[in-house]
Formats: sequence, C-alpha cells, structure tokens
Amino acid sequence: MNQDEITRFEEAGRIGKKALENALSLIEPGATLASVAEQTEKFIRDSGAIPAFPLNLSVDNEAAHYTPFPGDRKTFRTGDLVKVDIGAQINGYPSDNAATIEVGHTGRYSALIDASREALNAALKVVRPMVPINEIGKAIAGKIIEFGFKPVRNLGGHGIGRFDLHSAVFIPNYDDGNGKLLKPDIVIAIEPFASTGTGMIHNGPPGNIYILSGTRNVPGEPIFDHFGTLPFAERWLGGIVNQTGDYLKKMMKERKVSVFPVLKEHRGSMISQAEHTIMILGDRVKVLTQ
Repeated sequence: MNQDEITRFEEAGRIGKKALENALSLIEPGATLASVAEQTEKFIRDSGAIPAFPLNLSVDNEAAHYTPFPGDRKTFRTGDLVKVDIGAQINGYPSDNAATIEVGHTGRYSALIDASREALNAALKVVRPMVPINEIGKAIAGKIIEFGFKPVRNLGGHGIGRFDLHSAVFIPNYDDGNGKLLKPDIVIAIEPFASTGTGMIHNGPPGNIYILSGTRNVPGEPIFDHFGTLPFAERWLGGIVNQTGDYLKKMMKERKVSVFPVLKEHRGSMISQAEHTIMILGDRVKVLTQ
C-alpha cells in the first residue's frame, strides 16, 4: 500500500467518523429517516468526500441494509433500536463505521448496545499483523456472551479495497476455526453484532440499496459513472436518470443491478452493531474511524 492510498483511506476514515457522529446527533423521536439520511450524506459531500454507500438506518430486529426510499415518511419512535452505518469515500477508497442508538435513550437496551461496542473494543486489542483470524472472532464472541447475548454468526467483518466494500477477507463474530493469518498491507472492517435471539439473520424484503452486478466495468452507464461499483440508493438517481423506479426495474430485470435485502433476526429479537475501519500495516495498526 503506497502513501497515496494510505492518505486517502485515512481521510475517508476521518470524514466517515464525523458523518456517523452527525447522524447519531440527528436521531430523535419524530425525526424522519429520510431527513437523517439526506443530512448525513450531504455532510459527507460538504466535507469533500462522497458517501461510500447509502446511510443504513436499521431498526430493532433489522441488522442492516435499510435506507429510506424516495418519499419515505417513516419516523423514529421512542424505544427504537437503530443501527446507524455509514462511510465516506475519497476517489474510491472507502471507510465503513457503525454504532447503535436507542431513540429517546430510555436505557432499555443499554446492555445490548454495550455488548457490541465492547466486543469491538475487545477485537481491537487482538487485531495485529499475522494474528489468526479466528482469534478476533473468539474475542468478539466472548465479550458478547459475557453480556448475556449471542453473537450473530452469519454476519461479520470484511476486507475493504478501492471501490470494493466487501473484499475477500472475512472477520467472523465467533471462533469459526479459521486459522488463516491476517496479513499486513490491508484495510478491514470489524463489525460485531449482538442479538437477543438465535444469533442468525435471514434475508428480508429489499432495503432500497442497490449495486451493479454482473460485469464490473460498464463506462458510459450513468450509475457506473457516478457510483462505480459501490452501493447507491434510488434517492441518489434524481438528475442522473429519468423515471428512477422504472430505470431500476429495467436494470434489475436485465441483471445489471441487484438490490440488497434487509437483514433480519427473528421477530421480537433485537440486534446491536458496532463497527470500525482498521488499516493493517507491517509496522502498525491504525483505527481509521476512531
């Protein structure tokens, strides 16, 4: 990784961190999800970056992948448990960070929120060049179980590359026996999910987040020219294409675009999330979103 790449990742992390803080400050009873998303994404653009993906605002048993659709009037309610996940990108170099907030701060889910946050802190104490990857998962699971909850086993952290939010490296949220070593000169996201349920998620309905599928290089296609191979929202297509809904339906029918499903635990279960982007170099580890 050369110095230019390091600098761009670092700047993306700095702006992504501030964007997450901004989003958390906007969430209150009665606020619309759309207004929080639009203000947060504008904050990133005004800071000299581009959103790496649409702001995820996933509530209660939703783990990830809900962003408001055009005209969405959904509001936050006291007691909602909201996973707030956002990142910035500089010339295609993205960051990814998340936190969980309870709307109205009633304290009902404080322990669950603490579980994912402290699991992330435990993982950061373990992560270093050439550590066995399952040791990170072991630290995450141990802390979540200590709080009395279950780690979500079929979600985890991931590698991050240029125009690639989910590259090959997978960081489990439990000891999956993967003794492969975490090699240096990479960027990863570690994201513990803690659950009051079974610790397994399933695909729900579409969450209004899209990405190019199939061919990875389609210059001249409006969404590729604007977003590359990073995720985007229908909200972002205004002024780029006409009749955005029809355009997306056509692109999905042709299998040029796919939509992310909302990831859910079983009904009645609650999920919390925490996440940082980390750069692993040969001589140091740097948390870019801290």
